[in-house]
Amino acid sequence: MFSTNNGLLTSSTTNNNRDLRPIIIYSNVESNKLKILSNNKGRVAIYMWTVILLGKRYVGSSVDLSNRLKIYFSKAPLNQHKNSYIYKALLYYGYSAFTLFILEYIDTSNLSKEQSRKLIL
Repeated sequence: MFSTNNGLLTSSTTNNNRDLRPIIIYSNVESNKLKILSNNKGRVAIYMWTVILLGKRYVGSSVDLSNRLKIYFSKAPLNQHKNSYIYKALLYYGYSAFTLFILEYIDTSNLSKEQSRKLIL
């Protein structure tokens, strides 16, 4: 079950069983950029970008999701790494063509950054 709050959909269930049901869905990535960045500051997470019309997906993980998302929202890094499927798709389709799903937040408070990286991979 999902509820909506200012363009942000949230799941009413937790994601303890590691299925791929998202816990947060950002349905309008372009207009929710600032909210996406602030909501995910310093969070360790597994996320998924989906091209709305095509259903193509990219799944990734990050030990600092806000910093990773800043890269996605900046054209310069996207242009530097044109071999990346997600970077090419973001440049080609634009942010309004995507939905961003947060699949899981991971508590790594007792782990080093390296241990956190290994855990999310």
